[in-house]
Amino acid sequence: MPHLRFRGLSRETVKQISKSLVDTLSPLMGSPLDHFTLEFIPAEFVAKGQVVSGYPIVEVLWFERPLEIQDKVAAEITATLRARVGAEQDICVIFTKLEGRQYYENGSHFG
Repeated sequence: MPHLRFRGLSRETVKQISKSLVDTLSPLMGSPLDHFTLEFIPAEFVAKGQVVSGYPIVEVLWFERPLEIQDKVAAEITATLRARVGAEQDICVIFTKLEGRQYYENGSHFG
């Protein structure tokens, strides 16, 4: 379990980074490789009544880790995407803390 949700990127980009990103994040997060879920979510960005170009947004849903780990995870995600989207592009990484007693897998919670 961590879940990473990607918006503002192409499906192909998410596919291309999926293995190396999880290989890098797994030891940082202390989660086995097969516990990661990566989700590509197509998105359109709208402003002032017009479709506009967006920017990469990555949501990380996880059981909370120390801020030092969170900072390293955000830096790794940003660096991985920066290599694909360029130096000038904004990249947003958002962390959502999940509580074990509110997270169910196969009908059983983790807390």
